[in-house]
Amino acid sequence: MKYALLAALLALAATATVSPAHAICSSCNIQTKTPSATEPGKFDYRVSCIIDESGDEVNAAVTAATDEEAIEMTKKKGC
Repeated sequence: MKYALLAALLALAATATVSPAHAICSSCNIQTKTPSATEPGKFDYRVSCIIDESGDEVNAAVTAATDEEAIEMTKKKGC
């Protein structure tokens, strides 16, 4: 029983650390930037980030007023 509980906790911890919501990206680049049709004064961005742990590329679409805000929003989404 003790080992089964330990195995279950380890499996849960492993899946929690793989989730994109917990990913850390130190490198994000803006791929596209176009004026937003739905939010005047803002831009629709496509941002690409590399997850540090796995090297996987993640692409996100966000609407923001500045480049910095777009990258920050993408990182908050989990890269």
